[in-house]
Amino acid sequence: MAVLDVHINDGFVPMVDGSLVYHRGFGDRRTAVNDPAPALAMTQRVITANGRVVVSRTYPLGAPVPPHGRPSPLRPDPAFPRHFLARQGYWASFFPPRTLIAETGSTIEIMLHNNLAQPHEMRFHRAGRGGADVGSGPVAPATSKLLRFPAPLPGTYLYTDPGNQPVERTLGLYGALVVIDPRNAWRLAPGAAEFERQWLWLCHDVDSNWARIASRGQTVNPITTPAVPNYFTINGFSGFQSLAVTTDLAFNDRRHEDTLPSGHPRETDVRDFSASPAAGAIRTGHLMRMLNAGIVDHQLHYHGNHVWTVRSNGLDFPRSHGRVTPKGDVVLQQWEDTVQLQPLDHKESILPVRRPPDTVDQVWNARDKDWTYPMHCHAEPSQTARGGLYPGGLVADWVLAGQPAPSEGTPPTAADPHHTFRSQVDFSSDQPHEGSPETQFPLKPDVFLEMDFFNRKFDFPDGSEHEMWSFEGNKFGRQIPGTTVRMQEGNLFQATLKPNKRVHTIHWHGIEPDPRNDGVGHTSFEVSGHYTYQWRPDVAERGNPHRGAAGTYFYHCHVNTPLHVQMGMFGPIVIDPRPNPALPVPAGARRHSFEGPLYDAATETLIAPYSLDPRWHELNHAAGLNGEDAGLNRFEPRHFFLIGGNIPNRPRGDDVVWAISQMRANVVRNGRYPTLIRHLNVDYFPTLTTITDAAGRPARIAELIAHDGRPFWNTPDPTGPAVQPSMAGQPLLTNIIKSGAAEKFDYLLRPPAPGKYTISISFLHWLTSEVLATRTVTVTAA
Repeated sequence: MAVLDVHINDGFVPMVDGSLVYHRGFGDRRTAVNDPAPALAMTQRVITANGRVVVSRTYPLGAPVPPHGRPSPLRPDPAFPRHFLARQGYWASFFPPRTLIAETGSTIEIMLHNNLAQPHEMRFHRAGRGGADVGSGPVAPATSKLLRFPAPLPGTYLYTDPGNQPVERTLGLYGALVVIDPRNAWRLAPGAAEFERQWLWLCHDVDSNWARIASRGQTVNPITTPAVPNYFTINGFSGFQSLAVTTDLAFNDRRHEDTLPSGHPRETDVRDFSASPAAGAIRTGHLMRMLNAGIVDHQLHYHGNHVWTVRSNGLDFPRSHGRVTPKGDVVLQQWEDTVQLQPLDHKESILPVRRPPDTVDQVWNARDKDWTYPMHCHAEPSQTARGGLYPGGLVADWVLAGQPAPSEGTPPTAADPHHTFRSQVDFSSDQPHEGSPETQFPLKPDVFLEMDFFNRKFDFPDGSEHEMWSFEGNKFGRQIPGTTVRMQEGNLFQATLKPNKRVHTIHWHGIEPDPRNDGVGHTSFEVSGHYTYQWRPDVAERGNPHRGAAGTYFYHCHVNTPLHVQMGMFGPIVIDPRPNPALPVPAGARRHSFEGPLYDAATETLIAPYSLDPRWHELNHAAGLNGEDAGLNRFEPRHFFLIGGNIPNRPRGDDVVWAISQMRANVVRNGRYPTLIRHLNVDYFPTLTTITDAAGRPARIAELIAHDGRPFWNTPDPTGPAVQPSMAGQPLLTNIIKSGAAEKFDYLLRPPAPGKYTISISFLHWLTSEVLATRTVTVTAA
């Protein structure tokens, strides 16, 4: 039985801006603090069932390695033009440093050597019997200790040093354990989701002040010196490094292999990830293993595709009979475009690698190159480095490979094939600009808006006054939030952006068009003149959980995003379903989605939590981009609001802050329909919503029907139609809803009798979970 030697070392690590920051870490060999290349991240190892420890970046051992990380497909899919069949059980996957891979049936034996002057520990979270932690216990300085335990069930696990929680893991003592059944090497677990290849993302946060204290041999007191993280990493890197646009081409290639998902478009069926349309082929996507070793709440937002989440913290989500936990989490396989990861959380999702569903046909059919989409944390301070340098934080890309399939020797296309960058400052200050680019294949719109930038001071409901920026259009006037965008599935939508001042974009968050119309600078361009965005929301099909766009979304500027969104450059989007001849809609009602429940059109309500840091509203358009510390990692809100109100009667005119403190809701009887609430978290911190009755008792009257613009689905039949939980008699009823930054929930209110109810929304700090403020909406049920 081979024993893995692990050394606890310290040293200095260059951050994305070039700053050297003190770190500790689990390494392969002993190194000193002044070593120019300290061993602080273990090389990837595979612990086999027969007792070997193999150095390998890839698994399964001996499986073919996908060129540059991108699996080549088996052949074109005869049933779906411009799509491909993925190879079943064929390609190995790359893993980043700090990853241990253990086969089922193996025994993990680690000799832990503490080379530092303080006691340290190595603990594997939830990897013991019954989900308990298993670890070495404290190891005294200059001593060693053997840690031995059987490999847990197949899944994803964090290991950290839990000492002086959470200081030691923040200093760098963390990593991942992936357990795989070698007999089911292309599945999350036996009988669980199958995949083409898999990716592991380790999120982490660095506090250079804590590091400075520790480097002097002093003990960090996290109570008297609260954490203020100022670097945010994914697999150990940030910004232009994690996006693989550096001048070091070998470094870039490694990031394409282990951090930046890439694959050819395919049809994926979430009802059956094992569907094999031909010998050796499969219709599935990529498995994303996401872990938060950091100390703040992260919100991993995918552009271009929603992901289908199947597991959270070792709990397999069911395909039917879902529930809402007492903490407000939905336990049911589901679509997400923004995946919440609290500290020490881990989740597994399938990235479908499918055609972005809201792309106009003409654009899709003309595609001849890679399409690159961002994945970034939507807790926006995490997009910075040293207080600025957007996008210099926790950010990655994923790539939908071009047509036709490139040869196996062709490297993936960089985000901008014409540029690599010497530094994060170069990257942040040199995003591609275009004055007035042409819309590709412009069509006659069904819905058209002119979105003009404006800035002015607004008086808020609490009596404060703040400089705000936003978009006006559709004759709503100059308001906060920006104009409401509403259309029907299948409508051709166009919006002409006129920045008027400097450069801006519009990203249609949760809508999934081609990259040019996705509104992100580094994957397309920033607009200085004008540009007409164009997309068509996907049309639903009966029983098909992959089709349809009806739901709640929002739009926002994606230039220097942490600052510009906080300044007010956002607004709501509502997509309505096409009429369903099989399910007619009575007068006064609307249907939420093609097969979804009815709601009362007159009482439809938007609630959007938003908090405001006054210091940020004194900054200029490009604050932090040239490398100065603009403090954009320090979001310290002082004002808290619930934006929104009754959607059909949104006020018009200038100088309006559309805010809500009371609403009415229907008691469902005598032919009346329930009230729909569209909950849109435009804050940077998580929120917790609780609903109580007039006596202050929990009122379980919220029926969750959709998340991130997609209905919840029951998918127990691998070949039959999917059914929404409410229509299957399995409603997701709750009195508490947990929502992270940029998450969207649609829910029906079902009060049992007339009376008063209260919706309380608490704003939680992203690090401490402290309640910063609570705002309420009084609900009058009648």
